[in-house]
Amino acid sequence: MAAKGGHQLSQSPRFPAEVWEHIFKFATHVPCTLVPELYEKSECIGDQRSALETALVTKRNLVLVCKWWQHMAMRYLYRVVLIRTGRDILALDHTLRNYAAGNGSFAGMRSPGHWTRRLDIILDLSNESECEDPDHCVKRLAGVIQFLPKLEIVSFAITGDLGSEPNIMPFSVLDALRSSAKSLCILDWSRYNFFPQLHQLEELLRDLPNLRVLRCPELVWADGIIPSSILSSLTTLAVDRLVERMGHPGEGVSHEACVSLREFVYYCNYLELPREFIIRYGEYLTTVEWCSANSPCFDKGLDLLHNSCPNLDRLIFSLPSFFSHQYHLAPLEKWPLPRVSYIGVKSTALTFQELFRFLAHLRKTVSTLRVLQLIRRWAVEELVHWSSQVSTEATMKNLNESPFRVEDDEGNLLSDRLLGRSKPIH
Repeated sequence: MAAKGGHQLSQSPRFPAEVWEHIFKFATHVPCTLVPELYEKSECIGDQRSALETALVTKRNLVLVCKWWQHMAMRYLYRVVLIRTGRDILALDHTLRNYAAGNGSFAGMRSPGHWTRRLDIILDLSNESECEDPDHCVKRLAGVIQFLPKLEIVSFAITGDLGSEPNIMPFSVLDALRSSAKSLCILDWSRYNFFPQLHQLEELLRDLPNLRVLRCPELVWADGIIPSSILSSLTTLAVDRLVERMGHPGEGVSHEACVSLREFVYYCNYLELPREFIIRYGEYLTTVEWCSANSPCFDKGLDLLHNSCPNLDRLIFSLPSFFSHQYHLAPLEKWPLPRVSYIGVKSTALTFQELFRFLAHLRKTVSTLRVLQLIRRWAVEELVHWSSQVSTEATMKNLNESPFRVEDDEGNLLSDRLLGRSKPIH
């Protein structure tokens, strides 16, 4: 029997439900946006939102066809939830509360919030056209999160702030994440806005036993030690800076705890790598990404990684240029590059002369290297633009005679791209 205000389905589809489910899944799938695939692409969370918005349009079109399609496609519509305006929050809150009260659109159907695995909140609190009453929206947001008990991925990209507590996430929103404590695997803050107080964040992290990826502006560490309750599950830590707090009791030393950390991303481009952190946890790290632009201590950071990270296999770093005196970089010959199999370079300006010199340096100093990748698309496109001024012989000699692959931003051979044999994938 239908619940009050619900709808009964009087006829079945012509094809088996399993066939329709495959169709809906194929039509709405966006690669590498859910667990476990996203573990390897977690740095791309923000870049994925355009594709997710396109998929959302398809999902909404599916559920509008008829009641049967709405019923069957509901789980795909709610699997990834994007909140872009205050109206999105209020509408979602209304729907989830109706299902909780037994007044959902379909009789006997569980709340669609049980199917939600990823929540992205892209909200501008200062834009009145998107969020007329920020305080009210934030209160409703906490309620929405509580109605999503199986979240695996939560990403906050909120601009603007609440007048009462600028830039600080209200505790009610942070506390609501505990409703998904057992399932939450990836937690992401891309901005300082709407970021929780550090001691409240630390308390929450202790209650997330399966958290694998944490990306946030700041994280407290005490006496040079990240709480062991966090590192026992965390494999990727990405921060702008670490805030040291002395005298924190009861953590012991790192070798006494299980440490799962393998990847460290340091976004702060005007500070040295956190020396004590690298020394303490370097033995566990296999991947390090360092946004090291404007750093006069780049060579010292490489030396620290070389001496403290014996298992390092992948190194990604950002530099405006390899040889610019403007940034006070040490000469290339003094770069003590670690013995890794992969180097990814995020350079915003790169000439053929600089690239060829860097390749020659790598051939001499990093015998373990298997792949060098130029990650910045515009840097690759700049090389493509000027490729006609470099002889084919020089290009082939420098790129293809190395013992390692030289790749463009899409993972193709850079030589093929420069010689017009392949086109970038958009």
